[in-house]
Amino acid sequence: MKENIYGGINSFPKAIDLTNSEHSDIIIAISDSILRSNSSMEDIKEIESELLNNAESNLFPLLALKLAQSKLMVNTIEEPLLISVVFAVYKEHNRIKKPEEHPHGEDFLIKKTKQLNWMFNENDQIQWELIVVDDGCPKGSGKIAQRIVAKNDLDEHVKVIFLKDAIDKKVNVVNSISSTDESQKGGSIIYGMWYAAQNNRNRKQIVAFTDADLSTHLGQIGLLIDPLLNQDKSVAIGSRREPKSVVIKQQARNNRGKLFIYLWKRLLPELGNLVDTQCGFKAFKGEHVLNLIDDLIEMKFAFDIEILLKAELQLKDSIAKVPVAWIDSEAASTTTDLQPYLPMLKKISLMYRKYLPGNPTSDEFASFIDSISEEDLILLIQNIPEDIENREPFEYIEFDKVGVSDLKLCL
Repeated sequence: MKENIYGGINSFPKAIDLTNSEHSDIIIAISDSILRSNSSMEDIKEIESELLNNAESNLFPLLALKLAQSKLMVNTIEEPLLISVVFAVYKEHNRIKKPEEHPHGEDFLIKKTKQLNWMFNENDQIQWELIVVDDGCPKGSGKIAQRIVAKNDLDEHVKVIFLKDAIDKKVNVVNSISSTDESQKGGSIIYGMWYAAQNNRNRKQIVAFTDADLSTHLGQIGLLIDPLLNQDKSVAIGSRREPKSVVIKQQARNNRGKLFIYLWKRLLPELGNLVDTQCGFKAFKGEHVLNLIDDLIEMKFAFDIEILLKAELQLKDSIAKVPVAWIDSEAASTTTDLQPYLPMLKKISLMYRKYLPGNPTSDEFASFIDSISEEDLILLIQNIPEDIENREPFEYIEFDKVGVSDLKLCL
């Protein structure tokens, strides 16, 4: 196996194009070659560690090694299991198209289906479904998805549902909102998770969610399944900030993320060593889902954090962090650069007040976050204190020397 991977490195493209089917085929071909070599999990992890020393030049084999580890794990499952994967669509009318139909086209519905089919096709114990939730898209993303499902005979595995229907029917899990305008991804993911868990109560199940784009290859889902089945965890989250993560991401966005992580860490220390709460790749034991999504206060971008906080408060150390390969897909992103950060922080402030006992430091940060405007946030982004910018986010677990008074000097 080593010879094949190292021998082929120079022939692989240097960058992965999310819209290029040939690139997807190369990754699967490498993974299949690794699996045919009968290499052990330990052998695969050893090669991965070696290639991580020069990750940006080894993207194709590194992603293939993640997929090979994932499939090895999946093929060990010996009992019936249903895997439900949820994602939301909003203004995805371009990215859902084929590349030849639009410059931003990723053909993501077909590709996600192929990724899951490849992952599970050798294990008859596993059933899987892909649940697409229209988040009130004014461009009809859900209807487009329905047409793709019908045209390609995907009905056996793919379901398309609409958040508006849940609101109209007053489904309890989304009863805090009266319109899809009040959801930004969160409401749809929560409804999709409810739909999956509610309709499959009599089977052992794992419910996962992902993003609409192709940033996270769904062939990595076995990496999330492993701690749920074998490590007694109730939640597994893909993390882009672990030593064995493989990430291609724009640096400016990374620095904004650092400030966001530092601030929420001051409010929710109970989440302990979690750093990347916003990676759109998470999985849950089915029996916990309905409890975790009940009575949430957040239906927008910070819903992940509230679910994780509830999981940790209900069962300490129940969340596994899983290093994943993740490639930024900003070309047709529906999330503007700064738009989510301040609303998310303000909702996290509400979560702190709802779920946790107060303390003076967190109270001060919560009040500061409650008071700042979008203009203030822009100033903070432009003047991020060096003690935050020059540290890695995992250091913020212990490092807390930048106080509210320091942040006010940046405004």
